[in-house]
Amino acid sequence: MSSLRNRFIGHLVLRNYSPRTVQSYVGCVAAFSTFFDRSPKQLDGDDVRTFLLHVRTVRGLSTASQKMYLAALRSFYTHVLHAPEVTAGIPYPKVAVVLPDLPSQDELRALFDADERLIYRTLFKTLYATGLRVGEVVALQPGDIDSKHNLIRVRRGKGNKPRSVMLSPWLLRDLRDYWRQTRPTGPWLFPSRTPADHISTRAVQNALKKAVKKAGIQRRLTPHTLRHAFATGLLDSGIDIRTIQRLLGHATLATTSRYLHVSTARIEATRSPFDALVA
Repeated sequence: MSSLRNRFIGHLVLRNYSPRTVQSYVGCVAAFSTFFDRSPKQLDGDDVRTFLLHVRTVRGLSTASQKMYLAALRSFYTHVLHAPEVTAGIPYPKVAVVLPDLPSQDELRALFDADERLIYRTLFKTLYATGLRVGEVVALQPGDIDSKHNLIRVRRGKGNKPRSVMLSPWLLRDLRDYWRQTRPTGPWLFPSRTPADHISTRAVQNALKKAVKKAGIQRRLTPHTLRHAFATGLLDSGIDIRTIQRLLGHATLATTSRYLHVSTARIEATRSPFDALVA
């Protein structure tokens, strides 16, 4: 399996997949091989189906995780073993649309005040003010903050695509206060205890979970929830969905369109054609 593993890693790296995706995909194929205690060369489509059924019914993994396992196995069999027929007839599971439970303005204020550590308070505000993914925020460097043009530049977004988002003057104020008080050394705006590394996404997730509890917020909030709140707030304020798509770094408009289901302000402001009939 080691030679196949190395070939798979090489393929993923050449395709410019992120290190995290490489690790996840390789782990998926390794788990598949371990489940049967045989090399993937000795396994076929029926085995893939059996394993995916196990992942769903026994391990109870989410639909997103099931999709990742199939994507990893499809990539492996297609590009490493050159046997695309093994996974060709296996459909991806349907993903149920779950609308995010968004925080209120009061809950956001309470959240931003809940953590006494300046680095996390600033990081939470940056997540909400920019709509960036948590992995994009922790990887920010001081030079990415373009105060002259009121922009934050994302060097490598999802799919390794660069983009820019707006820089709120209030966020700029908070970032400057954070900079003056902490003077982070090293290349990262939000360094870990080792300045050569940036703070981890897991550390941010854990800090946010504790801040939510301390703030007395009953709903579940994650870094991605703050991204949802950012997008919905833009939509409610009248920003067109194409602009929101670019700001979020979505590859397709279909992904961004789900916020139309969340924005109650748009629904409330829409007139029924019946109004014109009876007016």
